[in-house]
Amino acid sequence: MKQSSLISHAALSTAGVLVQGLSRFAFTAVIGRVMGPADLAHVSAWLSLALILSLLWPTGAGNAASQFLSSAVARGHDPRRALRALEGSFWKSCVVMVALAVPISVIWLGADAGDALAVAALVVTYSGYIFTRGVQIGLGRLVDTSVWDLVSALVTWALVVPVFVLDASTLLLWPITLGYAVFGIRVLLTAHRGHGAAVVSGAGLGTSEQSNAGSASNVPTDNVPTDNVPTDSVPTRVMWHTIRWNSLGLMASNGLIQFSMLFVFAVAPPVVAGLYAAAMALATPASMLSQAISQVLLARFSQWAETEPATAHTRFVRVFVGMSVLLTVIFAAVAVASRLLLSLVFGEEYTSAALHLQILLVAVLAFSITLVVNAYLQTVGRTALATLASLSGLVLGLVVMVVLVLIGWSGPLGAASGVLAGYLLTMVLAIGFALTRTPVRAVPRWLASPLQ
Repeated sequence: MKQSSLISHAALSTAGVLVQGLSRFAFTAVIGRVMGPADLAHVSAWLSLALILSLLWPTGAGNAASQFLSSAVARGHDPRRALRALEGSFWKSCVVMVALAVPISVIWLGADAGDALAVAALVVTYSGYIFTRGVQIGLGRLVDTSVWDLVSALVTWALVVPVFVLDASTLLLWPITLGYAVFGIRVLLTAHRGHGAAVVSGAGLGTSEQSNAGSASNVPTDNVPTDNVPTDSVPTRVMWHTIRWNSLGLMASNGLIQFSMLFVFAVAPPVVAGLYAAAMALATPASMLSQAISQVLLARFSQWAETEPATAHTRFVRVFVGMSVLLTVIFAAVAVASRLLLSLVFGEEYTSAALHLQILLVAVLAFSITLVVNAYLQTVGRTALATLASLSGLVLGLVVMVVLVLIGWSGPLGAASGVLAGYLLTMVLAIGFALTRTPVRAVPRWLASPLQ
């Protein structure tokens, strides 16, 4: 695939992520402004629980689907065998996630029976959205993915209106839950269609053309002759191995700030936790910019590593410095305006969370810079080192949260400081790994073994 195609595909995929991310942010902002801090605390804690549980398997499975399904199509193989295996693993993971979500939401997060049901549904539908989005990208259906990202967001907001008009606080989770469900159900109903025609007609074409062929065909698989189409033969153990390590890295990197929300909810009154939720809601959208850019940089770094390996490291350093300066300016501007933003988005009663927002912004800045570094580490075969850095940050962050609260710090201040400490350590370690050019063979065998 040409580099321009890679970048355009990354941009198209990122557009859908931004739509969903901004929709979720607006959803929490409206809850905070209309329903108040206590309701915002509950909803934010439940959303964080769903995000954390999705990192146990579905998010990694979605990434694996993107990798292995696209590879199968590129080789001219029928991807349905791998798709069925991945779908089976997803549904099994749903059983485990629901079994964890219900007692945690009731015992720890103050949910009643109706709320627990809504949380269980949200866990399944959000995880389904993340997983099926990876399936769509793996099959090359990027335009379709972006369209249904938008449809899903619109469904959410069409359902939000009556919930707020009726002041039905017990139904707060259902609009976003059903929005995710629309996306997931639509993909599951169409994922197995058209592969015979796409693979046969795509023989000899590039990856981009094959992907477009796959997305254009809506012919049911039963009506397509596939006798001569080779079935993809990737061993399932390879996929499970990849998902396990991917999930570990994602839990370590993305999980820390979500854990902080659960921690604050557990140690602070709901109103105080709601103020922290508002700060977290404003801090995290700023990382969308770096997440979008890192997807494009991943393609660029890959090209440099393949075509110009002698200068790839020098070019990475230049990009890293430039991106760090740009991101620092952006986050600093948001930090300066933190009190004003809290007042405008959530209301005057949330302005006391300005300090927590500023601390979280520095933490998310470190996280965002780490994303740029990790994009480079991936392209040079050091994904496991990036995972090690993230795990170290996760452990430090959680320990700092607990210790600070035990010595008398408030829950929100301790949590924000823990997130900051964890992401700073992750950033420092990742930068060190990227700049030292340590060869993979120089690290322990168990750490270098995961598939990159």
